[in-house]
Amino acid sequence: MKFLNIIPIVFFGLFAINCPKEKAADDGSAAALLLLVSDVSKSIPGITINATSSSDWAHVNLKSVDPSVTVTNSDAWDVRFKRFVVATNSGTSGTKSGGSCETSTTNYDDPTISSSSCTIAVDSLQSQTGDGGFGSANENASPSMFLWYSYDGNTHILSSKKKVYLIRGSDGTSYFKFQMLDYYSSAGTSGYPKFRFQKL
Repeated sequence: MKFLNIIPIVFFGLFAINCPKEKAADDGSAAALLLLVSDVSKSIPGITINATSSSDWAHVNLKSVDPSVTVTNSDAWDVRFKRFVVATNSGTSGTKSGGSCETSTTNYDDPTISSSSCTIAVDSLQSQTGDGGFGSANENASPSMFLWYSYDGNTHILSSKKKVYLIRGSDGTSYFKFQMLDYYSSAGTSGYPKFRFQKL
């Protein structure tokens, strides 16, 4: 009788030994996730920036772990926005070694895009008169990205030309492919440029 009582205990012990163990609380997945987030060589699918101010710039550090967080006008920023105007940390816009140029494609996934796809130009004073009252600007900005959009004078809607640009970071050694996607928030408010980028 005692022998029969021992059998279930033995089976339970064998089951516990052969049962797969649960993952430990710290199995490295958090570190892997942080690495994934901080790896800017991976394409960032789309970041929307609040650039609704017509007097203050919204600065972005493309080299940062979280480029969706705007930074101050410090040495680290790579690209900045004021409404529809885009500038890089170079020339008349900044004191660093940034710049930009327009590649010959609208295909963001073109595998031939590289840091030598076009000739980098530094920022300079750009001027334009808005169509139907929209788009008037006299700003220190990127000459290649100054007209990244098309404007419909009937609907007064701005839309991206989907051109792919090359941006040189403020450090002068980082290069990013960059594409403007939209200019409106999910609620349809203007002044919310949306873009994607990838470190090359």
